[in-house]
Amino acid sequence: MIEILDVSLPIISFVLFSLLTIPVVKAMRKRKGMKTVLTLGWFSTVFIIAAIPIANLAIKYYEHPSPQPFLNITLTSEPLAIFSSTFMIDAMSIYMAIIFTIVGAVTFLYSIFYINLSERPSERYYSVMLIIIGCIIGTAFSGDLLTLFIFWEASAAGSSFLMLYRKTPSSLHATLKYLVMIIIASAFIVYGLSIVYGITGTLNFWAVKQALIALEDKHLLVTAFIFIAAGYAIEAAVVPFHMWLPDAYTAAPASSSAFLSALIDQGSYYVLLRVLIYILTPPTVLEWTVMLAVFSALTMIVGNLLALAQENVKRLIANVCIADVGYNLVAITSVTPLGIMGNLYFFLIGGITTALSFMALGILNRMGFETLEDFSGVGRRMPFTSLALLLGVFSFAGVPPLAGFIAKYLVFTSAIEANLSWLAVIGVLTSIIQAAYLLRLINYMYAKTPQEETKIKEPKKLLVPIFILVAAIIILGVYPTIVLNLIEPVIQQLPFIP
Repeated sequence: MIEILDVSLPIISFVLFSLLTIPVVKAMRKRKGMKTVLTLGWFSTVFIIAAIPIANLAIKYYEHPSPQPFLNITLTSEPLAIFSSTFMIDAMSIYMAIIFTIVGAVTFLYSIFYINLSERPSERYYSVMLIIIGCIIGTAFSGDLLTLFIFWEASAAGSSFLMLYRKTPSSLHATLKYLVMIIIASAFIVYGLSIVYGITGTLNFWAVKQALIALEDKHLLVTAFIFIAAGYAIEAAVVPFHMWLPDAYTAAPASSSAFLSALIDQGSYYVLLRVLIYILTPPTVLEWTVMLAVFSALTMIVGNLLALAQENVKRLIANVCIADVGYNLVAITSVTPLGIMGNLYFFLIGGITTALSFMALGILNRMGFETLEDFSGVGRRMPFTSLALLLGVFSFAGVPPLAGFIAKYLVFTSAIEANLSWLAVIGVLTSIIQAAYLLRLINYMYAKTPQEETKIKEPKKLLVPIFILVAAIIILGVYPTIVLNLIEPVIQQLPFIP
């Protein structure tokens, strides 16, 4: 039987270890030798200990052939209490917790090698990363709108420290813009939640849904939906609320950009999916598909056109992240089992590919390569880093047999299945634009003559996590069933949504 400790232990583990990390890293810094080995040993222990309760939770949940679709655990004895925080365990929350832990571990490994341990704020940097992972896992297990809001906003607030780490003028400006945007987003969400609470008298997912189904006059609900959707759209960088993302990811250290794009971006899609599909289920509760389809198309078009105009490669990839938001929204808009499967698969592949690209760019930027002109001939001078970026770019463009092809195939097929062929057509056309500017980058890397012919020594440590992700996009492209089999229980539970 699953108890409250089983659900909260992964969150508690990450938060507790984040606090212990500060004195531990300070102690390691004072040692003369074996700093890297000790650091790897400590953080490996952290992730193993935190992963064990997640594995235990998954085993307990699936030990029965037909597990209870949506298991709610409250902090009070009264089920669905108004002010009691609720954790919800289902196939989707377990899937997302596993993804956040695995991808978080790989991006964290890169950060260990990228951020110098001797730097004074490094212990706080690592600590904040662990807190964010814990909070985002809490987001996955949230069973009421208030708990979801608290965990998600804590994750978003922690992200600002990772952006600001280098304390450069550009990172300060980008972080300030991000903070202003998330404060506005939080205000919108809180106002929307207050309306929902006023209408329903509760914030529990299923209690809210049942109350909204019975609601005859839905004008006030539409107002609440607009505020909540606008708030989460700002944090997910949906066009026209995308202005903060290119600045933030360009100014932040590469390790921060990789971490945030892999976890925070994917987490924001999860929040939208959970709220829109599971609570505001169309057409039973509210019909929002047309509106979201328009924003999806707009995000795909604007994201790719902005990337097309970029000369700075890191900013180019940041705008690709915006375009990926649009592709994710296509799958959510379809409101079909195939769409949700495509969305959950895209969560993982999009996170891996963006993290891989930012990691490779972190190495190239350190060597002074930032613009397209700087990348001239870099494929010859830094073959391993360039190969990793090349495969990441191919996955973005949806080139088979890489995982990005399967992700886009599922997304566009789901749109056609939902009679949204026009949205699938826009997705394909914008993917062609995406392929064009990414091929332009490849042309600079491999076809242009380099300014110098001498090869550059590539940091082997940083290449380890990069090629772990390279292997992932190749293996999951050839054998997508590895992930799709994990998603299948989510699809099987869809008919049981209260």
